[in-house]
Amino acid sequence: MRIRLPGAATSIGLRYFEPAPDLAALVSSYYLFRADVTRVADVMRADLGQIRFMLRGCGHYMFGDQIVETPEVCLLGPSNAATRFDVAGPLLVFGIGLHPAGWAALVREDASLHADRAGNAVGRFGPLLEDALDAMRSAPDTQAMVSIADVVIRALTPQAAEAPFDLTRITDAWLTGATDPSVDALVASLGVSARQAERLTKRIYGAPPKLLARKYRTLRAASLIGTSELHWSEAAGDAFFDQSHFIRDFKRFTGLTPTLFQNDPPPVTRLTLQRRGITGNIAPLARIS
Repeated sequence: MRIRLPGAATSIGLRYFEPAPDLAALVSSYYLFRADVTRVADVMRADLGQIRFMLRGCGHYMFGDQIVETPEVCLLGPSNAATRFDVAGPLLVFGIGLHPAGWAALVREDASLHADRAGNAVGRFGPLLEDALDAMRSAPDTQAMVSIADVVIRALTPQAAEAPFDLTRITDAWLTGATDPSVDALVASLGVSARQAERLTKRIYGAPPKLLARKYRTLRAASLIGTSELHWSEAAGDAFFDQSHFIRDFKRFTGLTPTLFQNDPPPVTRLTLQRRGITGNIAPLARIS
């Protein structure tokens, strides 16, 4: 999907791709973001962890008051709030979305220590990612980039930790199954204490259960607002205490007010909403992240 900016001969576009079937348990999706403009300043809603290859362009992320220059290959932790970015173009970015189980297996570090942060992925994974960056920059087409990404993930799996699929299967179902996930329900499903559940979700998802529930109930409402005719107040349903509570959480996790999100969302927000409608083997949690 591409969006042509008003009054300009330039456009921005975002396309999603499935990883190879043997990698789908670790990787949520691949994507290619292109902006044929000299500058892009926008906001990204709270999301899963990512690896991003800056094939063209440079810029920085803003995590609250902290400004972080983006490395050429960037490791972004799971985000528990919207993230602003400002980049000089033309811009071409290839991204790899990581399921929580993929983060645990491949990154092998507590996700909460990386939450709402960006770092140099080469420092974590080694020169393989520099080689992949060069190969992607020389790739003849998008499918070749996808093939390179598949090779990268496969090359990382021999050193991977055991993926916590049992935990993520239960937790993903908890986050996507109810409009207002109950922490008590998660604790009961995991069969652990509340303290153990908090430690596990912080390590794998980057946040404690209560914050995860707030994040995903808000993102679910945002996806519904962006892909239906419902007014935002109807999309909120009864999952929130009141409208002010909903507006506060909505702004935290999307970076926008519900009214702006529904009536005049910025280009990147409009593009990312298509993730919910992707066909193929995309996990439910990834569709609303």
